Amino acid sequence: MRNEETGGTPVINRCASLDRTPADRPLPRPAQRGPQHARLIRAEPGGAQPLPLELVRRDVAGDRPGVPLMLRVRVLEALTGTPVGGAVLDIRHRDATGDGELRGAQVTGAEGYAEFRTVHPGREAGTPVTILAEVHVGGYLAGGRSVTYAGPLFVPEQIAGQIDGQVAAEDPRPDTGGVLHVVPRDRFDLKAGLLGTITVTIGE
Repeated sequence: MRNEETGGTPVINRCASLDRTPADRPLPRPAQRGPQHARLIRAEPGGAQPLPLELVRRDVAGDRPGVPLMLRVRVLEALTGTPVGGAVLDIRHRDATGDGELRGAQVTGAEGYAEFRTVHPGREAGTPVTILAEVHVGGYLAGGRSVTYAGPLFVPEQIAGQIDGQVAAEDPRPDTGGVLHVVPRDRFDLKAGLLGTITVTIGE
């Protein structure tokens, strides 16, 4: 602030940026975004494996050995971002030894969430740790006509390599599916349990 020589009234210097036209002003930086959603694509009709009703369960691993993994998946409609409730989320992956397969399914709630108790999957050497996810929409459990969207979900190599001792490679960058956000329940002991979360989109 300064006083004009002709009087004592204070005059505030205008900021130079305020003198610019809107076209001259720099655009604000976009807000930082969180992890990108994983896109599941529509599967070919008849491509989904039949799902026995006894596999509709939250506890996928049962008494199988392995590092506990709580998997939380949210399903959204791709175009509108609205939660998809009442869909069947079907997951499959290798057991901790890499020799057998574990499978389970849950019906998504009103906000699109489904949760599973399982174990950190095994894998073949040189391949990523993968969980195959399928979302069935429309009468799947009742044997009616349904539409299936599918894609792989990957455990980050930074976590997977510490669990199974394999040399960590770069995380996959798939066109379909995505990489889970995985955090340890105990930061000092990964094998005490993991929490994996991801949001998937369908219908695009």
